[in-house]
Amino acid sequence: MTVWNGENNFALFKKSVPIGSQAIWSAFYHLHKEKVQVQKENVAIEKLQIIIKATFKLSNQKGFSLMSLRDLSQTTNMSMGSLYNYIGSKSQLAEMIHQFLPHIFDACIGEQLRSSDAPDIKLEKLIRGHIFISEALQPWFFFAFMETKHLSRSVKEIAKSNEIYSEELMECFIAQGIEQNIYQSCNLFLTSMMIKSLLQNWYIKHYKYKASDVSCENYIEYIEEVIKKQLILN
Repeated sequence: MTVWNGENNFALFKKSVPIGSQAIWSAFYHLHKEKVQVQKENVAIEKLQIIIKATFKLSNQKGFSLMSLRDLSQTTNMSMGSLYNYIGSKSQLAEMIHQFLPHIFDACIGEQLRSSDAPDIKLEKLIRGHIFISEALQPWFFFAFMETKHLSRSVKEIAKSNEIYSEELMECFIAQGIEQNIYQSCNLFLTSMMIKSLLQNWYIKHYKYKASDVSCENYIEYIEEVIKKQLILN
């Protein structure tokens, strides 16, 4: 079995964690199985994939706030009644997407971040894992970032919780690195926010990096060079 142990290698990462297309849609279905009113798993997975991809397409075209379930029905060629077998409402659809991101994050790299590795190694794995996951799920991350401000309060709370979780992980690893004399003293909040903005920029401006032939491994190398200048003791 192929194992990813923090290497800056996207191909190896994809072989080692449940981030492939089939695995993603299966994981999404099983996370939200109780909400879906269709008994046949293979049918449910196929239809959920169609619904989510159409949601991303319509959100890019007109914005999620302006997208109606009738728009979604027309784009997916599914009746309104059929849609309601998979999503209870437009708000629930957004909630399902936001709830999935921390779920797949933990499935892919959670065990690595709970290991006994040194804090600098954990920070490295967090950054590499985050970039690789957002590379594989770029439409998901783009949707979550761009559409949150237009969503219900409950979905905004989920999005806020997801963001705080990754920031607190970074602050924790950096603080531990300072305590162990791996990193020099710094403002934990500002440093974690700087790293966070670099992670977000990868999936927000993905088209620019793709046009300039910058791979996710290239981008990780750049982030790590920035961190080295900012944190590593001379």
